[in-house]
Amino acid sequence: MVNQERFLVRFWGVRGSYPTPGPHTLRHGGNTSCIEIQAGLQKLIFDAGSGIIQLGEALMRESKKQTTLNLALFITHAHGDHLVGFPFFAPLFDARTHLHLFGPQLAGHSIEQLVTTVMSPPSFPVDIHTLPSQRFYHTVTDTLCVCWLPDQQEPQIEEHYTKEQADALDPKKVYVTARFTHSHPLNGAVIYRIDYAEHSVVYATDVEWKNGCEPDFLSFVKGADVLIHDAQYSTEDYRRGKHGFGHSTIEMATTAARQTHARHLILFHHEPTYDDTQLDRLEAAAQRRFASTRSAFEGMEIDLLS
Repeated sequence: MVNQERFLVRFWGVRGSYPTPGPHTLRHGGNTSCIEIQAGLQKLIFDAGSGIIQLGEALMRESKKQTTLNLALFITHAHGDHLVGFPFFAPLFDARTHLHLFGPQLAGHSIEQLVTTVMSPPSFPVDIHTLPSQRFYHTVTDTLCVCWLPDQQEPQIEEHYTKEQADALDPKKVYVTARFTHSHPLNGAVIYRIDYAEHSVVYATDVEWKNGCEPDFLSFVKGADVLIHDAQYSTEDYRRGKHGFGHSTIEMATTAARQTHARHLILFHHEPTYDDTQLDRLEAAAQRRFASTRSAFEGMEIDLLS
């Protein structure tokens, strides 16, 4: 039985752009974006980078005695590093799986069309439509709220979520809300906030604050216990030619943490050419700007209720 009193974040993939296995990434890991959040009874997954492959295998081991496997997968955008692991996600091939898949409409394509593209011929030898799992697709908007009641496996979906509702959260329920940002080219990306038991996590990867944080971002993130924030580039690399690529520096990430009064900042979406030593140096520099900062690594866990 899943511990209903846990609000646990696990990191399965922390890299950006492309996977980078090898001896130079052993401590932080080389898989691309994927985090798992256990909030009460719910298993929530954010992004389907290469890290989701190992997560899927772990879920299958854990669920051997279960008759159903209820999962929710939230996609930020459709770039390859955030979807490359999806065709190899083991629960897709299991008839017990009920997968609710949430993501934005991008360039006129629904989230179903976006993931089908990466898992159907000629791009992939297995057609997603032939899989035994049950899949349910939902378009994410700024007014969408996904909520789970205590002991409830299926989500409640509110398509016109209001500020008044957001100000009256029930600590016994799990909430996922979203904001769309155009700070990541060409089509933008979604930022997600997870609220449970009077605590909150924000997943804000693939953002760039070259002109300062967007006001809507600041209000959406305000007061988060954990802010997982893109911090792909050093200031030097950013100035040398990464401007406008849609990713942040540690200065941007720490500024966002200070302005939103976040309790803890996690640096995420690491540049694939940076080795562990370089990431350690960036973490130390970030801590001088915002003391409660850590650099994400595969296997890292944060339990907000411990």
